[in-house]
Amino acid sequence: MGLFAQSVEEAGAKYNDANTALKEKQYANAVSLYEEALKTADAAGPDAADLKGNIEKQLMSAYYKNGLTLYKGRKYDLAIGNLEKSYALAGQLGDDAMTKKNVTYIARVRSTKGNSLVKEGKLDEAYAEYEMALSIKPDCVNSFYGKGLVFKEKGDLAKMMENMDEAIKYGADNPKAAKTVANAKKTASKTLVNEAAREIQKEHGKEAVQLINDSFKYASGNADTYYYLTIAYNKTKQFGEAVAAANKAIELKEGDKSDIYFEMGQALEGKGDATGACDAYKKVTAGPNVEAAKYQMTQTLKCG
Repeated sequence: MGLFAQSVEEAGAKYNDANTALKEKQYANAVSLYEEALKTADAAGPDAADLKGNIEKQLMSAYYKNGLTLYKGRKYDLAIGNLEKSYALAGQLGDDAMTKKNVTYIARVRSTKGNSLVKEGKLDEAYAEYEMALSIKPDCVNSFYGKGLVFKEKGDLAKMMENMDEAIKYGADNPKAAKTVANAKKTASKTLVNEAAREIQKEHGKEAVQLINDSFKYASGNADTYYYLTIAYNKTKQFGEAVAAANKAIELKEGDKSDIYFEMGQALEGKGDATGACDAYKKVTAGPNVEAAKYQMTQTLKCG
């Protein structure tokens, strides 16, 4: 009995030392001391039951705070390890509030780690981190955004959009996720328009039209977006749509609009509106299409 009493006393002393370390924000030291106290309390048996319960509560908090400190220091794996230990204790103790906090931060740290892996080109490893984050927090906005980035880099734009859509959906009513939602929309829109420009270079007008129209789910589009759409519609001989896109591009464009007017001329010519085409070609005053516009006016349309 004397040995057990001594063990309880030792556990209590270590517990007090751990509390001091926690109060002084020496979280790693507090974790070690609480773990030692818990081990000693376990050895003491039923006599240390109440003390053991207090140690576990404090150890849960120490793991959590140490995890956050490690996260701020970008030591992601160590942070995740501490947070997961805190999460396990929270479940054991029935502490729902702490469980929720740990879920949030485990998902956040894994997402942040995933983002760093994307920057390093380690796409499969990044994807695994995002999936683990979503396994504990199925509505994690940052993880869906991260998966979208992975698929963007892999060139799978359908999967990119699918995940960006999830990020936007789950972040829509969360002010803290506003920046991530904005980034998801911006990234999806820009990627789709850039891919459309590449498809235009390959003479794939139909594909370009689809990509640009998909981009409008995420952003209203600028002058360049509507200029590319005009070209794409011209390539697919959808001249009425091309005229509408060209008018929008002209409305949004600042500075020289010669390239847009040339495509407008092509669209109007395709529609059979020779007068309108001539008026458009006359406004092509700079850039690589000047001679082509003159040719259409003098040789094809015989503009007056």
